Order: sequence, then C-alpha cells, then structure tokens
Amino acid sequence: MAEAVVSMVIEGLKGGLIEEIAIFGRDQTKFVDKFAPTRNDHLRSLLFFVDPEYRFSNWKKKFLRSVVCNFKLLRVLKLEGILSYVELPSNIGNLVHLRFLSLRESHVRRLPSSLGNLVCLQTLDLRLYVGWGVKVPNVIWKMKELRHLYLPVSGYRGKLKLATLGNLQSLVNVAGADCDLTHLAELTNLRKMFIQGEVKNMEEMLKSTGITFNHLRSLSLFVGSEVIPMKMVLSCPHIYKLELEGRMRDESLEGLQYYQNLTKMSMSWTKLQLESLKILEKIPNLRMLWLNAGSLDKNVSSEVVVSEEGYPNLEFLSLGGMEELKSWSIEKGGMPNLCRLSIIECLELRAVPEGLQHVSTLKELTIIGMRREFCSRAGEGEDFYKIKHVPSVTIM
Repeated sequence: MAEAVVSMVIEGLKGGLIEEIAIFGRDQTKFVDKFAPTRNDHLRSLLFFVDPEYRFSNWKKKFLRSVVCNFKLLRVLKLEGILSYVELPSNIGNLVHLRFLSLRESHVRRLPSSLGNLVCLQTLDLRLYVGWGVKVPNVIWKMKELRHLYLPVSGYRGKLKLATLGNLQSLVNVAGADCDLTHLAELTNLRKMFIQGEVKNMEEMLKSTGITFNHLRSLSLFVGSEVIPMKMVLSCPHIYKLELEGRMRDESLEGLQYYQNLTKMSMSWTKLQLESLKILEKIPNLRMLWLNAGSLDKNVSSEVVVSEEGYPNLEFLSLGGMEELKSWSIEKGGMPNLCRLSIIECLELRAVPEGLQHVSTLKELTIIGMRREFCSRAGEGEDFYKIKHVPSVTIM
C-alpha cells in the first residue's frame, strides 16, 4: 500500500466514510505506525491478513487497545497470520456487537475471560498458530448465538460447557478432555463436527444415551492411537463426508454400506482388514475416497481385489503413502465410474493394477513418488496396456 493510499484510508476513517478495511501483507506497519484510532461509529469490519513469512516486529499493543476503545460498533474483526505475539486486550469484551472474530494462525499469549461478553458472536475462530499453553476460558457457553466454533488444535483448554450452544452448526477440534461429551446431545443443529484427541468413554456414553445426530453432514474423527468410536459414526445417519484417523476394530465398518448420503471418505491409520474393504466398496453413492498411510493393516499379505460390483459410483480414488499395499486388482465391472486415480508413494506396490484396462471411464491417472520399476512398467513398459486408453497420465 503506497503512502498516499495509507493517508487516504486514514482520512476516510476520520471522516466516517469507510465501513470496512482489509489490509494484506506488509502494509500493516505503515497503517499501524501512522494511525492512532479515534472514535469511529461507522467502521464495521477490520481485517488483517499477514504474510506468513513476515515477522510483525512493529506490532503495537496500543493499536489493539485503541481498536477496542474506538471501534465499538465493529461486526467483523480478523487478526490472522500474525507471528509476533498478540495479547488481546482485557477489554475485548467491550466489542459487544461483534459477529465474527478470528485469530487463525496468530500467536496469542492469552485469551481474556471478557470474551464471554461477546454474546452476539456467530463465528469464533481460535485455530491459533501455537495453541499449546493457551487456555480457553470457560465462557463460550454464554455465546448463545454462536454458529461456528473452531478451537485450538492443541493446548490446555480445561473443561468447556457447550450444552447451551443450541444454534451451533460447526464444532471443530473438540476432544473429550475439553468438554463433557454428553453435552453434544444438546447440539441438535450441528452440521459439521471435528473431534480430535481423547475420546475415552464416548462409546459407552453413546450407547447409554441413544443420541442420534440427524442434522450432521460432515464428521471427522482424529483420535491418534486410540480406537475410533464407530458408534459415533453410526449415530450420524445422514453424513455425506467422513474422515477417520485412528485404529479400527475388524467389524467397525459394518453398517456403512447402508449410508445412502455418504459421498466423500478419507481414512488414515485405520489398519483395515480385507473384510472391511469389502464393506467399503458396497457404500452405494461413495464418489471420492482417500486411502492414506496406515489405512490398511500391515499384516495383509494377500492381494486387494475390487469385486465386479465394487464402488459402483466412485469417481475419484487416491492411494497415498500405503506402504502396506503390495498388490491389487480390479475385476471386470468394478469401479465403473472411476474418472481420476492417484497413486502416491505406495512404495511396495509392484505393478499397475490388473483390470484397470477395463475401466473405460478413467480420464486422469497421476503417479507420484513411486519406485523406478513401477514407473517404468507404467510408462511404455509391460503395464502400459492397462493405461493406454487414459487421456491424461502424469508420472512424477
């Protein structure tokens, strides 16, 4: 932003002519250095987007304090990507008209309890650059208009009360260590939920309460070394997107073949057995599937075979980092609608799958990070006949 533009913005603010400011990259220093805010009843949105590689060494606490004191009618406040430490003023709660507050990818030292005064908030994004050691005060329950809540990926959060947030539609990065999971039963308007970390006793809680999340459309369960609570998945009959990361019991996928709305699915470290893959290929309207590192049990020694009626509506398949995958094939009639296939760093896979030559719908094949022998077989080698009908083949 040129000096003249900075001056123009400042004059416009002073004259009450500007309702929204969005500042990108390194222009913030000029703005912060030159402008000491005075009372302004017209500004509704203040957006800071900082270049991730730029250390905001000139960030001044007094600027934030001035924003809180003088822009009391703000509806939107974004402070994103600020890598020098940001300390929210204790009187942040004075911005009682805020509807949207985002601190995404910023270094925040502490979150004041006065956040609880922001009772008009509809979106609160606390996906901080460094979440560890930042405690989220137990005041979010007061924000009864909240629609979208994004908690830090990691950090000390303590126990949060969530049962009062009946309007909540998105809940991201929640874990059993954060809240009483029985409160989830009160959140009947949830459309998107991302659970990560500890999920101890969730299975028992779901069995005892009989909760069904009828409104949920997107569910992500990232539980690390714990066992994925599949009862949670089976309590969401209308989901269209499912992401799973963590160990699964052998019988865990039983029931998913009846999920008519499930169209997108991603799996990592699930350690599936071949029997589970047979259930996976029966999901009737599955269109996009990502099988990532650890999704297949390392002890699976036999060939993975897609049956002749398997994956009837699958259009996109990505196999990424599956070092346990050694051999797979597609029976004639399998994957009849596959358009795009990616094979990425599956280092034990010896050959292009037999049967791919029968998948006439395939338009794009991407091969990345595979062994030289595999690439040679695919590129004009002995496996070329399997993919010669594919219009776009990329080998990297």
